Amino acid sequence: MKADLILLHPPSIFDFRERPILWGPINDLVPSTPVFEMYPIGFVSIASTLERHGYRVRIVNLALRMLRDPHFDPESYIKKMRAEAFGIDLHWMPHVHGAISLARLCKQVHGDVPVIMGGLSSSYFHEEILNDVPEVDFVLRGDSTEKPFVQLMDAISGKGKVSDVPNLSYRDGSRIKANPIRYVPANLDEFSLDYDYVFKSILRTRSLDVLPFYEFIERPIMAVLTRKGCESDCIACGGSKYAYARVCNRHSVAFRSPEMVVKDILKIQEFRAPAFILGDLAIGGEQYGMRVLELLKKEKVDIPLIFEFFAPPSREFLHLLGRSVDDFTIEMSPESGDERVRELIGRNYSNAALIKMLHNAFNAGCRQFDLYFMIGLGGQTKESIDTTLRLAEKLVNEHRNGRLLPFISPYAPFLDPGSIAYENPEAYGFIKYAHTLMDHYSLLDNGLTWKDFLSYRTTYLSKDDIVNLSYDAALRLARIKANAGLMPQDTLREIEQRIAISREMIHFVDTYRRKGTLGEEHVKASLYELRERLMIDRRELDWSQGLKIRRALALFLKFLKSIF
Repeated sequence: MKADLILLHPPSIFDFRERPILWGPINDLVPSTPVFEMYPIGFVSIASTLERHGYRVRIVNLALRMLRDPHFDPESYIKKMRAEAFGIDLHWMPHVHGAISLARLCKQVHGDVPVIMGGLSSSYFHEEILNDVPEVDFVLRGDSTEKPFVQLMDAISGKGKVSDVPNLSYRDGSRIKANPIRYVPANLDEFSLDYDYVFKSILRTRSLDVLPFYEFIERPIMAVLTRKGCESDCIACGGSKYAYARVCNRHSVAFRSPEMVVKDILKIQEFRAPAFILGDLAIGGEQYGMRVLELLKKEKVDIPLIFEFFAPPSREFLHLLGRSVDDFTIEMSPESGDERVRELIGRNYSNAALIKMLHNAFNAGCRQFDLYFMIGLGGQTKESIDTTLRLAEKLVNEHRNGRLLPFISPYAPFLDPGSIAYENPEAYGFIKYAHTLMDHYSLLDNGLTWKDFLSYRTTYLSKDDIVNLSYDAALRLARIKANAGLMPQDTLREIEQRIAISREMIHFVDTYRRKGTLGEEHVKASLYELRERLMIDRRELDWSQGLKIRRALALFLKFLKSIF
């Protein structure tokens, strides 16, 4: 394999195939497995930008290769690579073990090839990375590294100087230098998530290494970028307004124009895949979102669209959404059914406002409304979790048509670096166990269960409480769904069985930790969990149903166009 730049995506824990791990529910609410094999969407934008500037780029989802093939040898694979530089993402902290281990492997095999890291977590820990991980040569900081990446590749190839590259941290002898984050684009229209690049890469390389996540072929979903930055300050989010300002020097939101947003959706429509619209279209004033919806209505988009809202939009906005899109799902994360806890974490709306939004959304034609609740929040108690479940049961019983789906999962495994709660844990009801980059690495390196991985507890909930209440709540919610006809009884029994096995394993590890190993039956259980959602039915998060034949035909037509 030869390229100017090879972008490598690591698994969350690099040696996950060599040691038994009880992953638990840490991936239940995302498309990927616990290995977190879904690479950041910025990979596609970086790769397509660099290729427009004459550089050959390969995206290699190493985590996916390791997951799909138990005999795959990453060291032998990397030895065959020929590149001017390797790029490794450390966007969210669950990848810290895999990212550092992969950097070490790249430098061990190709000692003279520069290793570049990027992403929000890399940006936060850039100095510590360069101090403590000598295998990493450069860290590109900020939320937009496409153009700085071009300048860095120019410098690596002798056509520029690293001192001139904005957003770059690097070593100068024994000193660490951090160039200012000067590249913070206010307009995003020149960047796109070019999924044609992914398709063409598969045809060019005859390899599926570029696939975004394990179930992408069976249950694809593609993202649409509407902005960078955030208008909200949810206290535990590393992508909040506070975190963007502090870590990325972004003090205002940069938008992608409504015309370009719809253009991206139409491009996804060519693949006949569902599209997830990233960013609340109604927040900070609804005019922007209304323009997007008007354009969607004009284009008659006919793929499933998933919209996220951070707060209830107006009735008028939802009805325009219903008139503009035939098949849409709404996702919303009230986090807690306890209004006091919700306000503490930065979600400032009432249960009454949430209930009103549900009615307005369904009246507007919403196909499915996903509600996400979390366990392990600051200020949360056992009583507030009970309040959350009672609210979920009330809402499910009020909407027995199967279109409302509540989910509950632990906030795991780490507090987001750069978030308000990470910087001021005690003020928001958290107690941190991990303070540095290597603290987080050690939790994943030494842990055996998802309880071991937790980097925090709360004022009211110990680690054991978070684990036990997560299991209890998941069981209770699954039974609520089953009683309402939203979940088959055999699926409920599977969830009950998986949770029972998971509880048993945590008890086993806690009891026999000094032995340092787990029995064979526990290894088999952990490997089973690797491919399954622990606390939910994964079909609940599949928006691609009904598109499979049309998607196969669309891909065949795109293939024909590419060869003629």
